[in-house]
Amino acid sequence: MANLPQIEEIRQFPLEIRLHPYLMDHRFEGNAVFPAVEAIQILAASTKSHFPEINTDIILDAGFDKFLFLKADQPVMEGFHEICIKKDRSIESKLVTRIKSRKLSISRQKEHVTISFQSGQTQCSDFPLFENLTRLEGESFQIASHKVYQELVPFGPAYHNLTDYLLISVKGVVANISAPVCEAAIEPLGSPFPLDAAFHAACVWCQCFLGFIGFPVGFEKRTLFRQTIPGNHYICRIIPVKPTPELLVCDLWICDPKGIFFENIKGVRMKDVSAGRKKPPEWIMKIQPLDSGI
Repeated sequence: MANLPQIEEIRQFPLEIRLHPYLMDHRFEGNAVFPAVEAIQILAASTKSHFPEINTDIILDAGFDKFLFLKADQPVMEGFHEICIKKDRSIESKLVTRIKSRKLSISRQKEHVTISFQSGQTQCSDFPLFENLTRLEGESFQIASHKVYQELVPFGPAYHNLTDYLLISVKGVVANISAPVCEAAIEPLGSPFPLDAAFHAACVWCQCFLGFIGFPVGFEKRTLFRQTIPGNHYICRIIPVKPTPELLVCDLWICDPKGIFFENIKGVRMKDVSAGRKKPPEWIMKIQPLDSGI
């Protein structure tokens, strides 16, 4: 603990988040929840406005702590951007809301998404060969994207951004994804939809090989090489790194069909956040045995 950077200053800034109708399609157990990818976009833009020297192309230590539930008749949501300035000049950003007790005149703060930034330039990763990224070793099978959204990831139409067929095996997932044109902000990180769709692909892998419905609860590092653009199509690759019965840790890449890389996310954590209330359909768990040599 002694080696951790100490906090030098904490600031809070009010946030007014416009809730467009498409957000109602992002759901958990029948309730609309604010997407983590959109929260990251908001925090990155706000951090950049206060600290222009911060490099938002590298995002570290993301944690998606608590769902932020949305109301259909709520055009604007009030929240706060909490910025923790560390002594090493790194920045920890949090999206928080405050809930006031009905009985007591006190408010309680709830943290929803936490990410960190550092100064400096983006360092290029060792890019994999495009041919290797889009090819799965061993026995593989296909799942139609419409079946994913009918039975595995029951989001509304705005989030049906896995397209065509998913290619899936014990080695991971290769999927086609789209970035729809809509009201979503694209600065400074690009369209939020491709990464959200990549999380859907990781969720399908969890259901098939681990027997739980995995939601992203955080990641270790996200590196952006260029912005994804609304109206364009991309390819994502999910690479399982450390699967266990309760948690999948995976890496993912997003590139375009020409092999140009857009982002890499290391150490994505996928977990069952329903406390076991929700189970995958039996057919997906029977496609491959759970002891497939993971």
